[in-house]
Amino acid sequence: MGKKRLVRTGLYIAAVSGILDTIIIRSRSGSMDFGIILPGLGGLALLLGLLFSNSSIYKNRKKLFNNIFKAGMVLFTLWLVSFVIVSVILISSAISERTEKVDCVIVLGAGLKGETPTLVLAQRLDNTLAYAAENPGTVIIVSGGQGRGEAITEAEGMKRYLVRHGIDEDLIIKEEKSTSTFENMVFSRNLYKQSFGKELRRVMLITNDFHMFRSKMLAKRAGLEPCGISSGTPWYIYPNVFLREYLAVFKSLIFDR
Repeated sequence: MGKKRLVRTGLYIAAVSGILDTIIIRSRSGSMDFGIILPGLGGLALLLGLLFSNSSIYKNRKKLFNNIFKAGMVLFTLWLVSFVIVSVILISSAISERTEKVDCVIVLGAGLKGETPTLVLAQRLDNTLAYAAENPGTVIIVSGGQGRGEAITEAEGMKRYLVRHGIDEDLIIKEEKSTSTFENMVFSRNLYKQSFGKELRRVMLITNDFHMFRSKMLAKRAGLEPCGISSGTPWYIYPNVFLREYLAVFKSLIFDR
């Protein structure tokens, strides 16, 4: 097999892999976000490009299209470098600080399938159970509103999970209005003040490793002093969640105020 043919075969495999990734992760998660859809869109664009390269239109203006392709590769390389840098920052921020003393725990929502926590959310809740066992009497704020495909609010689903596993429901405060990480922080801070008549300052955030950097950044922006416990992430969704979080970091830097 010639080098050119080998490269094309590799590109076809990459294109099909991206499309299959979107289909499989979509079916397993029951949700759709940029991190899930981008591999599929990228795979589809690559597949169409490969098919176009065999067309008469391409062959008649080969030089022009090759220049366009080279420009696209330069832009892709710049994006890839930025993606790697952001990913390194995300990974390096996923340090657990479970021994720190805090006013309360904030567990951030991560989706329900009907009334059942997703695998990602269940991992956050299991880490919450472990922390509560080590620190009896800790106040826990479960934070998350109701999204598409969810029969109840994420906060209600999280509370049910924790109570079912032995947490005293009197220790749980539900924050059910937030639709973003920044709102998680602001609304949780306000609820704590309403419940206890004092400002919430030092908090233990429980979320997944890829989400910790942005969660701490937005907690500080909301006037909180965050520590964190990072829960794991299923290996097969790492590309998707890092793609989503890459975009979310820039969105939060600009818009979440």
